[in-house]
Amino acid sequence: MKEQHSIDQTIQANLQQFKKIGALTVRPGYKITNGWITRKPSIVVTVRVKRAKVSAKQMIPPKIGRYQTDVREATSWQKLRHEDPAQYGSLLAFDRPEYAQPEFPYERDAQSGQLLNAAITQASLTLKEAKPKVPYRPPGGATLDPVSDTFTITICASPDAGWKELSQFLTGIDKELIVGMYDFTSAHVLDAVKVALNSKQTLSLVLDHPSLNATADQSDEQTEAALSKELGGRQAFAWAAEAHDPMVSKSIFPSAYHIKVAVKDRRQFWLSSGNWNNSNQPDLGPGDPNQNHARVDPIAKNSDRDWHAIVDHPGLASTFAAYLENDLVSASKLQAGRSDAKASFASLEGVTSKNPEKEQKGLKAPKKYFPAKTITDRMTIQPVLTPDAGTGNYVQNLSKLINSAKKSVYIQLQYIHPADPSKAPGMEVLIDALKSKIAAKLDVKIILSQWEATASWLELLQSAGIDVSSYVRIQHGVHNKGFVIDGRVVALGSQNWSGDGVELNRDATLIIYHSDVAAYFSEIFLSDWSTLAERRLSTGA
Repeated sequence: MKEQHSIDQTIQANLQQFKKIGALTVRPGYKITNGWITRKPSIVVTVRVKRAKVSAKQMIPPKIGRYQTDVREATSWQKLRHEDPAQYGSLLAFDRPEYAQPEFPYERDAQSGQLLNAAITQASLTLKEAKPKVPYRPPGGATLDPVSDTFTITICASPDAGWKELSQFLTGIDKELIVGMYDFTSAHVLDAVKVALNSKQTLSLVLDHPSLNATADQSDEQTEAALSKELGGRQAFAWAAEAHDPMVSKSIFPSAYHIKVAVKDRRQFWLSSGNWNNSNQPDLGPGDPNQNHARVDPIAKNSDRDWHAIVDHPGLASTFAAYLENDLVSASKLQAGRSDAKASFASLEGVTSKNPEKEQKGLKAPKKYFPAKTITDRMTIQPVLTPDAGTGNYVQNLSKLINSAKKSVYIQLQYIHPADPSKAPGMEVLIDALKSKIAAKLDVKIILSQWEATASWLELLQSAGIDVSSYVRIQHGVHNKGFVIDGRVVALGSQNWSGDGVELNRDATLIIYHSDVAAYFSEIFLSDWSTLAERRLSTGA
């Protein structure tokens, strides 16, 4: 922070040097060299269009004071912030969490020299907080204590075997299916659920209402309508009580009902980082995908990396059922009635579809596809839920897990969004745990998705003390939220690393203490690290 303050003083002393035609912002940052972030502090200038030839009068000097400059073409988001701050603030308040944009305390308008973000941020927060809040209350009598017992657990990853195993899980339902889901927009998943519940079985479903996924076959509203038509009185349904959802009058969760859990007959449950949409649950068709790369690769390279677990254990299944049913009861009291949400989300899609971070060029399919593995053995499983406190608290459990590492820490996350510690103390705890393992020179490997791969988020992460240039790689399509510690423990689930994700939204993770489970996911992670992940910024960086 001291270095950034020094750079800002240099910027303020030389404001005339940045008042060039088309220059939008100027701030402290890090130099980008050969398409990747370095540890060299620099003055970052964003421009509307970056040109190869610029007159001497309009050129940003390559060095000002003792700092090099780094001139970058602004992303669509940055241009929108400059052209229409009100719409930009609205999008920040209501769009999907992965579209969140970083804020820099010393970022200035290049023409006026004034600091940015304060008014926009306040407008965004006002929109977010407009819906009345209801305190979260967990179900009475349920606990999130760790369970040591003999489990049968099937583990797998997408795109490799995720849908194959989920479709099998959805067969043979005797009485009921209880589901909490963020995004349910895949036709083949919807068809499988309808077939599975074609007799007297019941469905309990709490569903969020995010802006439409790019791969959607139908909207979440259409999914709910199709299930209601098929099941009638056999469905108990509620829209999730989260602040973005136009279907509820009050909120419990600030920005997402982000959980992905399904409980079958209170004896078996499926828990995942992946939604019931096409990018998270691609249908690769029958057979071994390794034997048919020509058919499978085009689907797989446009799909996401997710980790899944199917657990046979009536006790733990009943625990998740209790929490999901409690969510249903709580949300049912807050329904706003059916309203037309199309206009609310049309504007979101209009901008995000133009966002450079969404461009899909040079995508790669896995070189090897991993079949599912079923293990029956004695092990310990710790259930973790946000925003719950106590034994199942996410920040407490994940920081403890990272701090326990003696040899290696492998992390694959959609993104890491450092946040103001006064507003999101949990993020600081987790990042500090990770920094301590880097300082101890453990084998630390971090894979993040393209949503992190504009220089801006990586710069904030580096400012927070993580040496991005050495320990981070980018893999397109990572939707995972997975950890492997010392080749002995795995954590998999739905919590993204943001302030809301690790503390306030509804999410679920399992921490599984078993070396064979860890070995399985270690192999997939290391394959991704060596064949799919790169030190390369996305378009628009």
